[in-house]
Amino acid sequence: MRKIIFILVFSLLIISCEKERPIIIENTDIPLINKVLSDGESVMEYTYNEANLLREEKGKLHYTRHNYNDLNQLTSSDIYMDPAMFSSSMAVIQEAMNRKEWVNPDNTKISLAKSFKYGDNGQVIRVIYERPATSNSEFTEFSFENDRITRQTMYWQNEISFYIDYLYDERGNLIKESKYHVSTNSSPELWTTTEYEFDNKGNPFRSFKRLVNPGKFTNPNNITKETYTIHFEVDQWIQRVSVINNSYEYNDNGYPVKVNGETEYVYE
Repeated sequence: MRKIIFILVFSLLIISCEKERPIIIENTDIPLINKVLSDGESVMEYTYNEANLLREEKGKLHYTRHNYNDLNQLTSSDIYMDPAMFSSSMAVIQEAMNRKEWVNPDNTKISLAKSFKYGDNGQVIRVIYERPATSNSEFTEFSFENDRITRQTMYWQNEISFYIDYLYDERGNLIKESKYHVSTNSSPELWTTTEYEFDNKGNPFRSFKRLVNPGKFTNPNNITKETYTIHFEVDQWIQRVSVINNSYEYNDNGYPVKVNGETEYVYE
């Protein structure tokens, strides 16, 4: 009887300790974006959990919910998208653009579920994708150097389909990503490259760094120029090189509040 009581008490102590595990609060030095406005109208909204980690991404046509473990590691992401966005009909797409109610789990079926696996060193090693419409095997694996992702390798049906190499500057900004197509009968083929230039101000989207997406979510600074180049053969009417330039207005803390004179960031 004493043994049973001891086991019960010990179990209750373990549960109590788990419940009282302190929350690891992050992003205390980064302002958290609450809304993104376009022409004064909200087009994206974000919510955060008690650890200051991104919990929800809300938009008219898509919604994402992120889940974390006690170590603040992202464990899963559930993505919902308006199915009209996959339509080949411009009329259907336009109808979706005119919708009043934003996408959410109550009015839209899940489009993609991602689960994240970590190694003993705490670095993500694999992201597994599950789509309700297909049973195909799809996942991504990562290689690191000095805590930075240097390669992302994509698998389809357990075969490598693409990989992306990432190059950073001395500040940790992603300055170039090179995407390669891999086929079974030939060497990897350079598919696309994207090169970036930066300002020297703070990037508020760095608070999203737990999403395991090198670039905008990990850069210390903001992208001022983006050059995208297609290296495979395309139709002559397709532009092989495209350039996007960004200009910013900043607040007193050195973070952007307006981009290209029209998009506004509202902070918590």
